Order: sequence, then structure tokens, then C-alpha cells
Amino acid sequence: MTRKKFKHWFIDEANSVAAIDGARAANNWESLSIEIGNLSAARSLRAKAAHNGKRVQIIQSTECLELPHDGGRYLVQPPLVARDAALFDNDMKLKGVSSVVVCREPRTDLGLCPVVALGSGVTARVQVDEPKNHNKPTCAWFDHAIEELGDHVLEQLNKDSSNQRQLDYLIAHFSAIPTHVRLYQRAIEFCDTLAQQSV
Repeated sequence: MTRKKFKHWFIDEANSVAAIDGARAANNWESLSIEIGNLSAARSLRAKAAHNGKRVQIIQSTECLELPHDGGRYLVQPPLVARDAALFDNDMKLKGVSSVVVCREPRTDLGLCPVVALGSGVTARVQVDEPKNHNKPTCAWFDHAIEELGDHVLEQLNKDSSNQRQLDYLIAHFSAIPTHVRLYQRAIEFCDTLAQQSV
């Protein structure tokens, strides 16, 4: 049996995640800034490959999670939860399959759709408008929901906390919203500020 050849962005992503941990532990702001940029670039390539023109695929059972899947956009929904979505996303990465995964929760009393994702010890959640067809969400709706989730994370940034704390908050959310470019850009800005302050 031949081994699947991984696209370079999976290797780049794994290397950058490890390098970010090391640079942050050492307070090496210059290296941290570079590696966050590298991580953003790798995840953007993975997302671009996942945006393959196929419809959004809905996953709502453990049996469906265990089936083989191609790349694309995946919406995990009840009775599955955000943890299932995170495990599925990780499994897809380990298999070298380019995908974007998010979870939606039951509709609220106001008719909104909660979209949720797990980061490193954090949960990101935002309410967005339901897709016009609940059972067939469009790619545009899916992409918009993820952007809204990332925007919400940025809005929740505590401006009164230290630059390091705000940076850590953003880093903790990288895995929750891996395709939100402005999240990485804001983190790089904090790295640059911290680097200037340490001179």
C-alpha cells in the first residue's frame, strides 16, 4: 500500500504550530511574528484547496464522521457538538485532506444559528442568520459564518489587558478559526509592538 503524499502546507502548518509554541515560551517576538505569518500562509493554502467548488457537506452522525471524506467545507451539526467537529478537523489534517470544518448548534428562539468552534482551551461562538435552506447551506453562507466567528473573536479582545495577554488570547483562537486572516494579522501587530518594547 502506497503512502499518501502530504501537501506541503500540512507540513508547514505542523512546523509553524510547534515553532509558535517555542517562540512564545521564549518571548521571542520576532520569531513568533514570522511563524504566525507562516501559519497563516499554510492554513490559507489549505483553505484554498478546500474551497473546491463542491457543496457544503453536512455531518450529523458518528457513522458519517467515520466514513472516508474528500476535501471541502464541512458543517457538523446536532446531535454532534463542537468537540466532534474539532476531532474531525484534526483527523482530516492527519490524513492530509484539505478541509474547513465548523459546527452549528440548534436554532435560537430568535431564529439565529449559533456557530461554534474550539481553540486551545477556548470556545468561540457567534450567532448568524440561518441559511435560506437549512438543509443545504451555500458555500457563501458557510464562508460568511466563519468570517463572522473570527470577527466576533476580535471584537471580544480585552483592550484593557496587556499586549501579551491579548496576544495569548488570539493564539488560543488560531485553531478555532484557522482561516480568519485578520486574526493572524492582529497577532503579528502585537508581536511587533512587543518586540519594539523589548529593545
